[in-house]
Order: sequence, then C-alpha cells, then structure tokens
Amino acid sequence: MIKAQTIIPGVRSLKELESALQSQENIIFLLEGELIQLQGVVESVKRAGKKIFLHLDMVKGIKEDEASIHFLSKVIKIDGVISTRSSSLLNAKKYGLAAIQRGFLIDSHSTQTIINTAKHVKPDYIEILPSYSHPQIRVIKEETGLDIILGGFIESKQDCELLFNAGAIAVSTSKPALWKQ
Repeated sequence: MIKAQTIIPGVRSLKELESALQSQENIIFLLEGELIQLQGVVESVKRAGKKIFLHLDMVKGIKEDEASIHFLSKVIKIDGVISTRSSSLLNAKKYGLAAIQRGFLIDSHSTQTIINTAKHVKPDYIEILPSYSHPQIRVIKEETGLDIILGGFIESKQDCELLFNAGAIAVSTSKPALWKQ
C-alpha cells in the first residue's frame, strides 16, 4: 500500500487537510481531531482518491475498544489505524483495516518492546518516532520483516533523503512544505 520513499502528510487540522489533499501522495495520516468531524474528513479524503489512516490514540471521542474500531471500519470507512496499543491494532486487523504500530524509541528496551509487539500483532507497518533514532530501524526491520515509517523532527528534504537512505519506506511529517516534494 505504501510506496517506497513516500512522504506521508500528518494532518492535525482542517486547514492542513486542504494542503494534504493537494499532495501527490495517496495516503494521509489524521493525527488529531474529533469524532464529530471524522465523517466529513474521510469523505473529503476519499473524494480526492486517497486513503486515510486514523491515529486512534489522538482523536477525541474515539475509544480504543473493538466497538469503536468496528464503527470506524463499517460506518466511517477509514482505511487504517495508527496506534501504540496492541489491542487496537488487533481489532483493526479483525475488521479488515490496515494497522500501523507506532512506537517511540528511547532506549534498547523500547526497541525490544517494539519488536516483541510486532511479532505478536503482525501489523502492516511500524512507525518509529523520533526520526533521529533511524540507526535502530535496520535491527527492527530484520527482526520483524516489516517496513518502517519514520516520523517526528523531519524538517527538510535532506532529512527525508537521510531517512530513506537509512532504510525507511516512508516518512510521516506535519510539515506542509514537505508534502509538495
């Protein structure tokens, strides 16, 4: 689903959504928002011919329980979820949604936790934050066999190139200037 060297728009507001809809990429990460806005946002993204991944941990009015994910898949019709929670990822897969496991690298223990969780959950992708922890992605990729997305602190085209060269399939960023690359 995600092509190599993709710059994924990470959208935090409706104003940013308009810019993301104009980008060349076919995937948008919705990082913030409220349940009341979700139907309209998803419809706009679908009209633009793009796929939308919802960050479950950050959208207000959504719980990470199975009923919420069932609702999101059948009524709202999102394409995938992003979450740090194993149960959310497992429920997403149960309802046919793509699952992106988000993890934060702070030390070697967190690296192993991400690997163990991925082996259990079997997400479609792993997103690692912050991006400057990129030297660890080869270890995670080798252990899990999954493609890695990097996010956080991506400020320039040169940052993107560095991260792609480090082995990331994609980067997610909330910098609209990078969505036009």
